[in-house]
Amino acid sequence: MKKTIVIFKNELLTTLRRKGFIITTLAIPMLGLIGIILYQLISGLATPPEVTKVDRIGCIDQTGLFTDFTNQGDLQILIYPHDEAAKQELVSGNLKEYFIIPQDYLNTGLVTRFSMKTRIETPVDVSEAIRSYLISNLLKNDVSPEIVNRIKYPMALSSVVLDKTGNVATGQGGFGAYIVSYLFSILLIMAIFNASGYLLQGLSEEKENRIMEVLLSSVSTKQLITGKVLALGAAGLLQIIIWLASGFAIIRFVSSNIGGLFGTLQLPGNVIILSLLFFILGYFLFAILMACVGAITPTQRDGAQMSIIITLCGTIPFFLMPFIMENTDHLVTKILTIFPLTAPLTVMIRIDSGIPLWELIISIIVLGLSIYGCLILASRIFRTHLLMYGKTPGWREIIKSLRQA
Repeated sequence: MKKTIVIFKNELLTTLRRKGFIITTLAIPMLGLIGIILYQLISGLATPPEVTKVDRIGCIDQTGLFTDFTNQGDLQILIYPHDEAAKQELVSGNLKEYFIIPQDYLNTGLVTRFSMKTRIETPVDVSEAIRSYLISNLLKNDVSPEIVNRIKYPMALSSVVLDKTGNVATGQGGFGAYIVSYLFSILLIMAIFNASGYLLQGLSEEKENRIMEVLLSSVSTKQLITGKVLALGAAGLLQIIIWLASGFAIIRFVSSNIGGLFGTLQLPGNVIILSLLFFILGYFLFAILMACVGAITPTQRDGAQMSIIITLCGTIPFFLMPFIMENTDHLVTKILTIFPLTAPLTVMIRIDSGIPLWELIISIIVLGLSIYGCLILASRIFRTHLLMYGKTPGWREIIKSLRQA
């Protein structure tokens, strides 16, 4: 136990002193801080115009019905008796554009717009102003202003997701859920693969420099792998705690100061708890697998190439994120949630969109059993292949040595 603690302390201090680890850990908070500072500077420098420019558009009303409500937001509608007068004003630059309401408008609904600029479609502000102008005049003598306003803007849609029991679901999805899941999925990937990657790098370097021979003359393979995995796990956990704390502060600032779509951003407590839990489980699984790769590969380059297979398996849910979030009950989503290599990232993606408790429990159990099983296999691989140099053993040779170990 004492030897394991010594290895743990040495590996932890070595990792915390790595420039790459320090830069990666501080990069996320610093980027968030820089973004907040830039936003504050831009907001402070931006001064609203003293006088709001009012664009003028002309109207030739051949029905005699549209005479009121000529001020529509930042647009002023000027009534002209005929199109020649409006055309002259347009050519001279006094009008932005003009439109004609023909005599048979009530039957056809046709309105003809004239402009001196070629556009793919009518600008939204102009089309909304004309639409509001027409509706207001059509209903001015029949209904109250409140009904006119509601006809213009008939609804402010709000969606609520229910679970199978008919109660309001804990995860409501939406823009905020997607952004939070996206960002924290990236952070989870970075934290897990950074920590486990350092383990692979350290083992490969110690094998190449023959330091491993000195270490194994003093400690057992079990003590060595346990100390290294725990040390890098602690470093990775510290990293993700810093990211989560800074992420909480950034999301809180963005939600309260920017608002709009970003006002829906939240970081619930279950996100933090499950992020830490699945980071720990995911890290131990990938770290043990990376340790196995480091044991059977002769050089760091060979280890990095072989570890790509493990990395790609773990990142599959990231590329399927839209599918997972929109199809939470699909069989593929459930398989990805339970399969140990894809479980950490899949749970992180689904965490704010709703995930059944039984799936979480099964996922945790399967991850735990996988870690235990991989640890047993890793100890055997370490005893057999850790001091092998030269050619990387093939799968048949590895399986044969596992049977004999």
